Amino acid sequence: MNMKNVLFIIGGLHGGGAEKALVELLANFDYERYHVTLCVVYYSGIYMSQIPEPVEVIYLYGEKRGYLRDSLKRKSFRYFLKKGSTTLLRWRILYKIREKKFDAIISYIEGNALLFHNLIRHRAKKNITWVHCDLYNYHWTTNFFKLPGYEKSCYMNMDEIVFVSRNAMGAFDKLYDIDIPKHCIYNIVDVEKIRRLVSQKEVLHSVFTIIAIGSLIDVKGFDRLVRVAKMFKDNGYTLSFQILGIGDNKDSLLALCDSLGVSDCVSFLGFQNPPYPYLAAADVLVSTSVSEGLPFVICEALALGIPVVATRTAGSVELLDDGKYGVLTGHDDVSIYEGLKTLVDNQQLHDDFKLKAKERSKIFDVKQTMQKVYHLIEN
Repeated sequence: MNMKNVLFIIGGLHGGGAEKALVELLANFDYERYHVTLCVVYYSGIYMSQIPEPVEVIYLYGEKRGYLRDSLKRKSFRYFLKKGSTTLLRWRILYKIREKKFDAIISYIEGNALLFHNLIRHRAKKNITWVHCDLYNYHWTTNFFKLPGYEKSCYMNMDEIVFVSRNAMGAFDKLYDIDIPKHCIYNIVDVEKIRRLVSQKEVLHSVFTIIAIGSLIDVKGFDRLVRVAKMFKDNGYTLSFQILGIGDNKDSLLALCDSLGVSDCVSFLGFQNPPYPYLAAADVLVSTSVSEGLPFVICEALALGIPVVATRTAGSVELLDDGKYGVLTGHDDVSIYEGLKTLVDNQQLHDDFKLKAKERSKIFDVKQTMQKVYHLIEN
């Protein structure tokens, strides 16, 4: 059998949902049929160690930030992005992939992955790109495409675009009028694996526990959760709020906790791999995000039968079927507070959503999802 050569491109492998989704996708790939190469723009991130052994890994910019040579390369990348010049960026990735040609190149996230993909699209029989977010409401990629219309042209140069939710696809269509094939493929969510990994660690709670998981960055809206914790405390509730994740906003979030006097009930537990023992032990998962394409953590909560309270985003609305399988709230602090309060105060409603969460997790099918990916590559 002639093996298909597939190149994936991603910016880095930090603790985000898209990065985790790629790791899960690669963990389920058929390496007897495919030779997979992974190009990482920045060789860094907590998921680097989880790349399956058969995957050939190349990187454009190394991990040794302290070395002058690598520091200069990183600065040159940022400089040429700022100027909108791609000549040396094209040379960089061509130098790394050498003379290789591929049956398919897949940029697995927006931004710099798509940028570099566009520069080498001639090396593939088929070019596919993934969109993991609601680009209409959270257009975070603009810094990578300085020239007017350049991002749109990169998407137009692709053969197919894959979205992680139908709502993310709809948002994209509001942003760009691009007439090429589009598909919705949910991320790989291995329900059995998630449930199996819960037993790796015992986590116990003595009070009602609300958990949030994600990178400590603005779009995740964890400042909202800290203020909501203050509202519960002021109203006489004894609750525990746990936030799992790392990111640039940690210091400001800790300072906010101190200023609001909630450091005793809000805990920052850092990055936990796997997070499932903590998630399974919690009473509610809350997502306070400003924007989400398909929040992986909600998928994981559904797999474990944990009730979900989430702000309305493209991904949360789709996963929770507009409130059928979880509580959806507005984006203001009071709405989030009221949404959580319904489950804190009403044990029967809480138990109902536990059952509904497990029921909803049946939409995740690893084999079916992988077949969709293979079909996309080969047809």
